[in-house]
Amino acid sequence: MQYWLNIMDKKICVTGMWHLGIVTAACLSKLGFSITCLDFDNDLIGKLRRGILPIYEPGLKEMIDESVSRGSLSFTSSSAVILESDVVYICYDTPVDKDDILDLSLIDRVISTVIPLLRIDSLIVISSQVPVGTSDNIVKKLRDQGKPNQLCCIPENLRLGDAIRCFLKPDRIVVGLSDSSIKGRVEEIFSGIQAKFLFMSLKSAEMSKHALNSYLGTMISFSGEISNLCERVGANSIDVMHALKEENRVSASAPINPGLGFGGGTLARDIQCLRLIGKKTGLRTCLLDAVLEVNKERMRYVADKLLSIFGTLDGRKIAFFGLTYKAGTDTLRRSLALQIIEQIAQGNLSIAAYDPAIKGQIPEHGYISVAATAEEAAKDSDAIVITTDWDEFKSLDYAAIAKFMKTPVILDAKNLLTGINMGKNIKYYGVGVNHV
Repeated sequence: MQYWLNIMDKKICVTGMWHLGIVTAACLSKLGFSITCLDFDNDLIGKLRRGILPIYEPGLKEMIDESVSRGSLSFTSSSAVILESDVVYICYDTPVDKDDILDLSLIDRVISTVIPLLRIDSLIVISSQVPVGTSDNIVKKLRDQGKPNQLCCIPENLRLGDAIRCFLKPDRIVVGLSDSSIKGRVEEIFSGIQAKFLFMSLKSAEMSKHALNSYLGTMISFSGEISNLCERVGANSIDVMHALKEENRVSASAPINPGLGFGGGTLARDIQCLRLIGKKTGLRTCLLDAVLEVNKERMRYVADKLLSIFGTLDGRKIAFFGLTYKAGTDTLRRSLALQIIEQIAQGNLSIAAYDPAIKGQIPEHGYISVAATAEEAAKDSDAIVITTDWDEFKSLDYAAIAKFMKTPVILDAKNLLTGINMGKNIKYYGVGVNHV
């Protein structure tokens, strides 16, 4: 095993400054390393130098500001920094198309830039979301250019809104190694984190990410179908899911909750990766195909529910509480709420919305009137639809808000308000809790 002396003297370059990269850089700096953040977008680097982050993550700005002030973190758009780096972390968020198929062109360009500049003793860490086999292809490129076989794959596992804790206090760290001799280096880098390390081959590490997200997607689709069945027969899906989680073979943290489907770009990305492998190798992926089909059907839940309540949405005003991908972040990229809104926005109706993290109109969705308060969004509306589980929505005075609505209807797609007494005049609909 190869070990470094004085590990904290080693310089780490983190490439790709969106969610994955900026969180990784901040956390590695917190562990005591000297970090240079590299991105070839000059405008983005300029904003970072002025303290403007590309995305909100609780506690991230404070951590970045502290690291910059003590001189352990800096930003650059010059690839020359790779020449000075002992470790190069690839953290670009890999884009997907409208069908959630990965586009590796960005990663390919970055790797083509990085490899020629690597020092003979540098270690590459691939943390970007990549299809199985990508790391092996990068190792081949390293060999073709006479570079040492020193690469590891550590699939990202950062959840929006909880990313810092996920990095510094993970359940486990999956590490794919190109060669067992670099295991010691990886252990030294993460010596400040108390976690179980799972060392394996590069392909196994990549596959573990695909498998994890596909499992999560499967459980979410399963939950959706159970919720629908509960509504039809008069069962309470909240109680049903609780009963499942109390079973030792399931677990309290299992992703089975009544609600909507999963948004694109994350879970669907890995399901599509596995489906593509199946097509290329001649294997059927019946379960994964069904998971995506169920999720696609689940996207219609809100529109179908509103139609069942009102008969028609013509001339109605619907107020949505929640726009972001999830609570605790300000990102709208591949937001499930926006996808649902797009479905019902085709008709003759008006849409208002309120989200604690969104200020002002959204250029790409000009048909949504973004309000400054929940009360403003709900004024003269026919229904409120809760689509993001912000804590703020639990404490609103819905009885007071209902007085300003045309029809006091609440469709709670997150079951946030279950058990809360909102007054007898409000018609409340949760997911999987309505009796026939």
